[in-house]
Amino acid sequence: MPFVDAFVSRGLQGGEDAAKHLRSALLDYLKKTPRYHADDRIVIRVYANCRGLAKTYRAAKIIPEDSVFEQFMIGFNNSHPLSDYIDAGNRKEAADSKLKANFELFYRNFHCQHVVFGGSADSSYAGFLSPFAAPTAVNDRITLLEGPAFPSDLKKVAQGFRQTSFPDIFRTVKLQVIPNGSIAGTAGIKRPAAEPLVAARERPPAPLATPVSTIAKAQAPPAAPQLPLPPVLSPTIFQNQYGQRLDPPLNYDRKYLQHLYDYNSKLCNNFYLKGHCPYGNTCEWDHSQVLNQLQLDTLRHKARTSACRSAFCTDPQCPLGHMCPRNGTCNISLCKFLPEMHHIDTSQVYEVNTATGERKKVAVPA
Repeated sequence: MPFVDAFVSRGLQGGEDAAKHLRSALLDYLKKTPRYHADDRIVIRVYANCRGLAKTYRAAKIIPEDSVFEQFMIGFNNSHPLSDYIDAGNRKEAADSKLKANFELFYRNFHCQHVVFGGSADSSYAGFLSPFAAPTAVNDRITLLEGPAFPSDLKKVAQGFRQTSFPDIFRTVKLQVIPNGSIAGTAGIKRPAAEPLVAARERPPAPLATPVSTIAKAQAPPAAPQLPLPPVLSPTIFQNQYGQRLDPPLNYDRKYLQHLYDYNSKLCNNFYLKGHCPYGNTCEWDHSQVLNQLQLDTLRHKARTSACRSAFCTDPQCPLGHMCPRNGTCNISLCKFLPEMHHIDTSQVYEVNTATGERKKVAVPA
């Protein structure tokens, strides 16, 4: 989300003007949202690899030297006590991790009325934002701020949120330096419409893909009872008494699971577990196989080893894990599952129909 060149090129004064214009634009926008109150405070936090960004601005001939961008940051910070332009350092994804952590921190604080998130040029945010999108409505606590055009995968996720743009404040094309020192803009490429799950049933069964170098050693995938794919994905999820998402145990085939790991099978989780893939025939992952129910449950079991971003996820199609598989025995200091996804209370379990909102207590097997 680079600021327009006219602000950055003016250093100290440009930074102050950029921050004031942004705060004013946000206030005008938030006044139109249902949760706005006249005494609300706006907190602005910008994170960037500032040394790398300054070099990019200089290479693009927007600033004559790096110190101009340093002055821009100082001006931005001086504009208001709650406006921060922060150097996240040059470690890979340092700025991304801070943005995501702050997003989750404020979103889960119910004193926070609204979050405006700017990261429109980076498609990697699609997976991060997806769990916050309501399945049948727009999440009115989140607005996605578009600068450069949303990439195709983020564009689909963005439909679950409010959207706005401030073209007088942020560039509408990416900041990219090409060999002659000029600037080029890039935009997302439109992908074909989603391919329906029913198409998989119409294909003849196909063997699992195997790396060419190991074809001679590969064995056929273990057989499993042939069960039909479910025609409709269930809207039901399970929660505990505190609203935390629960992942019910799955009946899975250990031999087939080992086969998935051994041959690094690239089965598309979206296609097989969510019912559709937004990339259709252009997806880099495998859509070609017909899986029976036991194989699907095994694939889902494998998918759950990756953590969802929300312990309170209400997306019934979410294939990711919401409980650490090690639960009370986890001793990994940097476990990818959130702290609240450990030691989950399952003394009371509720079945929730996300389509109707019905919530009923169910018995837990001893």
